[in-house]
Amino acid sequence: MDGIDFLWQYATSPMADEMQLLDVNDSNEPISCYCCGRPSGEWSAPQYQMRVDSYINVEVPICAPCNSLFHGSYKYLGIEKGTPDKPGAPGKLGMLVGCGLIVTQKQNMLLTNPGWDKRLRVATNPLFELLQVSGKGALEYACQRILELSDDEFPLLYISDIGRKKAELVANLKLTHSKAQIRVCSSDSAFRINTELLHAIRTMQQDDKNGWKKLATFIFSSCHGRIAPNDEGLHSFLSANPEALAIARSLPADPHEKLQLLKVV
Repeated sequence: MDGIDFLWQYATSPMADEMQLLDVNDSNEPISCYCCGRPSGEWSAPQYQMRVDSYINVEVPICAPCNSLFHGSYKYLGIEKGTPDKPGAPGKLGMLVGCGLIVTQKQNMLLTNPGWDKRLRVATNPLFELLQVSGKGALEYACQRILELSDDEFPLLYISDIGRKKAELVANLKLTHSKAQIRVCSSDSAFRINTELLHAIRTMQQDDKNGWKKLATFIFSSCHGRIAPNDEGLHSFLSANPEALAIARSLPADPHEKLQLLKVV
């Protein structure tokens, strides 16, 4: 299942009662979603809404699952602007910059900062449990919450930052199928966290802080092309440190995923 369909099925579909949705079966022309690019035959819900693209000033079809990112709702998402007494604009899921989201088959958790938390709590029928967790510790918190879930709550969807770039976010939505490997999604990237590797790094951080700092420096430098894979200093360090060698061998091949991992730890 596509990530955006999973989000719709387990979290955002109640908003359909407010949307001006059209049935694809009533159209004589083939329809593809302007946001995700999928033809209507691949949508989990055979409905869409016509929206105006403000950049080209043309009406475009948005499938119901993607439309949940565009739809403004006082009822489900509180306010985006204004105050509870004088709301200026309804809240939109696809505008929650800095907020994270964990959606499982049993529960939905929105990780917010104090500003968004206050505005989201205006909602009379909220879609998510609100948790004030933001900043550098949000990713670590989310990973820990995912590890504490029961096996029957997988697969799940984890978005580290919802942001504003909706089409880019939809393209990067990947499901996490087990605790062994967490998929972290945002509009900027989708990367994997090997939880066994993460545990090994945590252990090294506690048992050998200086060794971990040196290894992290080597990883960072190699990802940026500052040292070659056959660097003598790196090989000498790994030869003398079996824990570091085991971690190095378990690192993802993609340098971008390596750098994202360093941000987590």
